[in-house]
Amino acid sequence: MCGLLVGVGVAAWLLEQIARGRLSWRRTPLDLPVLLLFAYLALQLVLGNRALVAWALAPAQPVGALALDFPAPFLSVGSVRPGQTLDSTLLFACYVAVYYLVVNAFTTRQDLGRLARVLVTFGGLLGFFGLLDYLAGETWLLAWRDFPDRGRLAATWGNPDHLAAWLAMTILLGLGWLAARTGHARRVGLRALLGTPRVREELLRRYLPMIAVVVMALALVFTLSRGGVLGLGAGLLVFLALLGAVGHARRSALLAGVLLVGVGGYGAWIGVGPLLTRFGASSGASLDRVAQYQASLGMLRDFPLLGVGLGAYREIYFRYQPAAHAAGVVYYPYAHNDVLQLLLELGPLGALLCLFFAWRLVGDLVAAHLLGRGACPVDGGEGEAARRHDRWTLGLAIGALAGAVALLTHSLLDFNVRIPANGLLAAGLLGIATVAAHTRFSGEGAQLLSGARAAALGSGARGAIALIALVVVAGWTVYWVRSGWIGTLDVAVLKESGPAARRGLTERLLARDPGNPRGLNARALDAYQAALAAWTAPPPTPDTRRATAAALLADARRDLRAALAGAPTNPFLHSSLAWVEATDAVVHDRHDAAALAPALTHGLRAVALATDNPGMYESLARLAYTVPRVGLAAAREAARRDPTLVPALVDLYRPLGLTDAEWLALAPARGSDRLELAATLEARGLVRDALAVYRAARDAAPPVERTIYQWALGVALARAGQTQAAAAELEPAVAAEPANPELQRALGEALARAGDPAALDHLRLALAASERPSGAVARGPFAARDPGLDAWIRRRAGHDLADTSRYRRALARYLLERGLWDQAAAAWERLAADAPGDADARYGLGVALEGLGAFDRALEALRAAVAQAPGVVRYREGLAERLWASEQYHQAINEWRTVRDQAPRNVTARLSLARAYEKIGEPADAYREYRAVLEIDPGNADAARALSKFK
Repeated sequence: MCGLLVGVGVAAWLLEQIARGRLSWRRTPLDLPVLLLFAYLALQLVLGNRALVAWALAPAQPVGALALDFPAPFLSVGSVRPGQTLDSTLLFACYVAVYYLVVNAFTTRQDLGRLARVLVTFGGLLGFFGLLDYLAGETWLLAWRDFPDRGRLAATWGNPDHLAAWLAMTILLGLGWLAARTGHARRVGLRALLGTPRVREELLRRYLPMIAVVVMALALVFTLSRGGVLGLGAGLLVFLALLGAVGHARRSALLAGVLLVGVGGYGAWIGVGPLLTRFGASSGASLDRVAQYQASLGMLRDFPLLGVGLGAYREIYFRYQPAAHAAGVVYYPYAHNDVLQLLLELGPLGALLCLFFAWRLVGDLVAAHLLGRGACPVDGGEGEAARRHDRWTLGLAIGALAGAVALLTHSLLDFNVRIPANGLLAAGLLGIATVAAHTRFSGEGAQLLSGARAAALGSGARGAIALIALVVVAGWTVYWVRSGWIGTLDVAVLKESGPAARRGLTERLLARDPGNPRGLNARALDAYQAALAAWTAPPPTPDTRRATAAALLADARRDLRAALAGAPTNPFLHSSLAWVEATDAVVHDRHDAAALAPALTHGLRAVALATDNPGMYESLARLAYTVPRVGLAAAREAARRDPTLVPALVDLYRPLGLTDAEWLALAPARGSDRLELAATLEARGLVRDALAVYRAARDAAPPVERTIYQWALGVALARAGQTQAAAAELEPAVAAEPANPELQRALGEALARAGDPAALDHLRLALAASERPSGAVARGPFAARDPGLDAWIRRRAGHDLADTSRYRRALARYLLERGLWDQAAAAWERLAADAPGDADARYGLGVALEGLGAFDRALEALRAAVAQAPGVVRYREGLAERLWASEQYHQAINEWRTVRDQAPRNVTARLSLARAYEKIGEPADAYREYRAVLEIDPGNADAARALSKFK
């Protein structure tokens, strides 16, 4: 839409020039920088990305190692995505066109004042309706706006931060306009003000814009935009500093003070707590932005001269996005810093041109015309002769420049210049400042101080220019209309999840833009899914199945290669093509290295273009399943970036029967990653392999953390039944850290399994160490420096290691198993008192009390355990036994029935239930339960013997 509006404006200005028969053109300080920038962008477009396309579509090569090859021939790549650079160049052309329209069409004081008034009035109305919409909490005023965050004011913008940038610029323009008008205000007494309607009307018209400024400032506050507030603050400082430098700061400072007091008072009345909260929570977001900036700087390493191409940051950032920023899950089309992104997209050479642009702008508008230092580069005077003294001119120019500074400040934290509404307003502000600084206004007349060019137009020239203008405007209109349609369909294809609807959108998109990468990719994926369906649900004959799948895969391959010709740095296109090639090899029953080479080649290219995306490495690991040298290396890199992938990778490679060395190659050398792998192998029943990985992790552990790895290995050995080996592993760790309760507990439990009476001493030492108020347990028994290792410890422990109950429970269980009923009862009673909802503590107390002969209290505790955890079979079995022993037969039978229903294959419960039925004289029920036991366990002697009595 912005392109169409700009095209209409340019066409109207040209027609007006043609009608006058004279084509005039004002010179500006930005003429040369703009011309050089367009020439530079043309160079980027001419160079294009042919070298990258050649790399992306190069023939497959045999793959024998995980080698990430990415060519960055910086002298032969102008843009990684020329189509995107063209779009961005034309958007920049829109900004330039608005600048020159303002400079050449608004040449009188009346015109310039009218433009400022329209912008400020529109901003006030926008802020007013936005505030009403926000404070009402409903979208009843701006119902067409699609912005889900009702906690922030966004008005008609899709992003509150971008609205804040627009408001900040308009606020400062409004302050500049007010500063320009206050110099001409007449001093009016109260009597004249009250008695003269004309005077009242004049003053109202003069100061009414202040209301619009205050409303916009309030709206800005409730956008909760930190960057917007900082930008406005920076703009106000520049506004006051420049007014002070030209000697007109007093009244303007008063205006700024009124603005701040009004905003602050009203904001305090409504409540600015959410804004302060966002400022207080800014540190994490700032660190994320800094990490993104640091990652993005890698583009300068690969493209150190010409950059990646204007607007092409979004096409190449996949390669530099760190895993911590959810690589492969979250998409970052912008750097959230327009200055940095411009440097990356234009490269050092383009950055020099931008600095030249800024130098010409500041040197002319500020140094020459505001401060009288230096000469105007377009014949606007030198020194004092170039300096402007008219308050109206100075106020408007300074307000416009301060608005540009506000946008620049905010753009250091966001991508506001990429938003057309903000870019067009900034261009308009620079145009206003240029006209004000280069024109001497007297009344309604104007005297141009800078140079200008003019040419008389004869009748033939008029027709030629009109025809050229018509062709250009028509082409411009077609381009922007087509671009709007394509953009809308492109987003719709991305968001649509329904296959049928997505196919329809894809066809419409490709009908308008046959080379659109997203459309081609979507159509290729549909063909790939159809090929899989044809292959897995075959037609009558295998040959037909193969032919159908092969034809669909050929279509998918063709579309993906066409997509890569337009977007060669998109890793997802390479990944999709890799799977198409791998499936094609299976369909054609080819399993040799040559058949797999195309798939692995594109898989490696995908990884090279998304070097920190764990999903790309996992995909390559699956593709290279039969090439362990590549596949295991890819799996290791995937696990290093995302440890949650380890179980899936273990399941993938488990059927191959990997050696210890190969399993170790699956995990990175970092200790926490090896422990994660070992725990996963143990959970999959690969105990021997798991213990080998545990030992390798211990051997590679740094001395300061060695006891942690000894503990992990010792506990694993104990679980595997190797109690002597577990004790041998844990004893040196306990000797090194005798005050560590977790080590003492682990050693005590290992010795207990081995029947060693020394276990009791270690379990008591563990409890004593955990109860020391200044002991290490207060901050956890293990001081792991690696956050990943610390997280692994807590996951494996299953409890908070600093919780005393962990160690008291271990002692209580030991006492219970050894029949030390009085000590066990005391321990379990303490646990139950500390955690009344702990069913396990109630059950342990019940067993201990039963051992002591306190049967009534035991029954009460067992009932409480079942009530708190009715799904735990062990608790119900214990309660049933106690009820039976107490001759409460029917209650016991009910509990055994519940156990049978919860665990139908529980032989012990069924035998107990069968015997109970016999006891109460229910032989049919007893017979049925004994038969069920034999069906579950045909060799059960007790059930067989009992059934023999029924014959």
